[in-house]
Amino acid sequence: MATLFEASAITRLAAAAGKTYGIGAIVITHGESDAGNAAYESALVQLWSDYNADLMARTGQASRIPMFVSQQHSVPQGRGQTSASTIAAWRVGMDHPGDIVCSGPKYQYPYASDGVHLTTRGYDLLGEKYGEIFFEKVVRGNDWQPLQPIAATRAGTVVTVQFHVPVPPLVWDDALPSPHPTGYPQWTAGRGFEVVAAGTPVTIDSVEISADTVLIHCASDLTGASVSVSYAHTADGAAMPGGTSRWGHLHDSDSLMGATTHGANPNYCVSFSMAAP
Repeated sequence: MATLFEASAITRLAAAAGKTYGIGAIVITHGESDAGNAAYESALVQLWSDYNADLMARTGQASRIPMFVSQQHSVPQGRGQTSASTIAAWRVGMDHPGDIVCSGPKYQYPYASDGVHLTTRGYDLLGEKYGEIFFEKVVRGNDWQPLQPIAATRAGTVVTVQFHVPVPPLVWDDALPSPHPTGYPQWTAGRGFEVVAAGTPVTIDSVEISADTVLIHCASDLTGASVSVSYAHTADGAAMPGGTSRWGHLHDSDSLMGATTHGANPNYCVSFSMAAP
């Protein structure tokens, strides 16, 4: 593998110059072809473990190497379809904190006409986000987690989702188009949130931010039903113009301005799906 060859070569060059060499992080930007792979999370964990064993043996470093993983939102695109790899990229960071970090989603970035790959600016923005996380976690030694749900509850007609917010407060993006414009009219007012009760989409009347939570006001009482809440999870069957198939409006107030793009790059909420007991 090229990465192992390069790690060995750079280690030798560093030693010849009287220096040491170590690897700070492993970055994976992937997932489209594994959208239906139920074992994607375990595969990511195995990849992280194998890389650590092989790279540390070559560099001689004692510190474990974290892996950064980003979500994909492009495949599959059919109405009602969801992506196992997208959810796995979020869950793996929850299940292996510190070792694997979900950098967040990519739906907020500009896409090429195929709706799968980012534009040059999109990849620049993604690289700047990776760089921000690298600086916080590897250089400064701080824990870093994306904008992600902590817990979900429901009472009557309201589903409440509490979030880990990297840089408060939570904010809505009013520039992106409304999610679910055609495929699921029940969710057009949800700003990316989706509520399902007993297997049936529930109409969302409105959503509101309250500190670190989002309150989802539904049109019907959810008492006694089996309820799940998702976000940027289900495809309509068509991508947004210049974008991807699943997206939402929720982000934090991170004021990072990229050195390359000179543009804002806040943390947008991960795509997720979870029960709301």
